[in-house]
Amino acid sequence: MIIESTARASMGRMELRALARQIDAISRRYADVYGFERDADWLVLKLQEEVGEVVQAWLAKTGRQRDKGHSPEEIDRRFALELADAVGMLLALAEATGVDIEQAIDEKWLVWDRRVSQRAGEADAPEQD
Repeated sequence: MIIESTARASMGRMELRALARQIDAISRRYADVYGFERDADWLVLKLQEEVGEVVQAWLAKTGRQRDKGHSPEEIDRRFALELADAVGMLLALAEATGVDIEQAIDEKWLVWDRRVSQRAGEADAPEQD
């Protein structure tokens, strides 16, 4: 399944399931290199750690934390990379636990586009006597 956002349609498509597999494989290699057990529990805990780092980066980005000598560009980059870490851990967790993340996103989020389109279509339909 290919997930394509209307806003990003001109920028290309992303195969989310393939990305989840790739990130999961990288995460497994990381655990092998550093010699620790990487299971679903570790992934959930790592996700929590990464979300905390997103919060720290957000505080810096919004001027509610000292800048630690970093430029605004460095702060913006750190925020983007921390978001990537959190998303990566979510995708690795989905893959490791057998969740079809594309299907889950479709059922949870993309269904709204279909519902809105369906309602708009019903509103545009001519009245029947």
